[in-house]
Amino acid sequence: MAAIVPELVNMATDPAVSTADLLLKALVVARRLAVPDLVDWIDGELNGYNKGKDIPDYRLLRGQLKALNPINGPIPLMMPTAESAEHLTLTRVRQSVPELVQLSQSKQGLFSFFSADLEHRLMQGMEVPMRPAISLSTVQIHGIVEKVRSRILEWALDLEERGVLGEGMTFTPQEKQMVQQHYHFGDVTGSQIQIGSNSSNQMQTKTADLDALKALIDVLHGTLDRGEVAGEPGDELRSELATLQAQAVSPKPKWHVIKATANSIKSVLENAAGGIVAAQTLPYLAPFLS
Repeated sequence: MAAIVPELVNMATDPAVSTADLLLKALVVARRLAVPDLVDWIDGELNGYNKGKDIPDYRLLRGQLKALNPINGPIPLMMPTAESAEHLTLTRVRQSVPELVQLSQSKQGLFSFFSADLEHRLMQGMEVPMRPAISLSTVQIHGIVEKVRSRILEWALDLEERGVLGEGMTFTPQEKQMVQQHYHFGDVTGSQIQIGSNSSNQMQTKTADLDALKALIDVLHGTLDRGEVAGEPGDELRSELATLQAQAVSPKPKWHVIKATANSIKSVLENAAGGIVAAQTLPYLAPFLS
């Protein structure tokens, strides 16, 4: 019987093999090697990412802000500042890979919609209220599917190079031990999936980032406690602060989420809190602005 890892490599390079079938084969390998992080990632790609689950960075897309005109179709929706437009055009794609494959073949426009509260606020600012949305291209959706395939191929090739083959569709105790003890994923959804990488510098960097994040959280708490940002902007700032707090206590903070939140906080402070508060907070925001 053929070895399962080389078979996975062949499947990943064969365009006739669907990405869903490739994920199912990768799931078998990950389960038999007992790699829970990878199993979790594959499950998200096969079944979608629910609202409580972090998404990989390649599923964070930037689209175009549109208003859905019932007569003329989608038209550009202009925002008062570039910062607010930049924040609003970022969307998280949570659908499963099989759904994304279907969407990537769509001949119609693809749209991501806002929460009911944000949609209502955006429509209040329009002279003629129309439903706002983020327009995405089929190329962007197809890119997510291709990224999944490339991640599986990179992982399978790395296993193959290390001699982890799975002869007869099973793995030896030595192969399992090598993977379980020495496989450093970092963020399994990120750019590095390899065996035996030295992650000490990365760990030091993340520790410093976490310290900076905690300092930012303390500053924002003080700003809200002193009432320097009130009303609707204050509510928005509290919501963004809750996101930062959740990431700060997460065993695997999602830095792309933190950066997007920091940019949103900067926009809130500049637009609603006045120059003094924004200037005082900027040094704490700076490490996370992109």
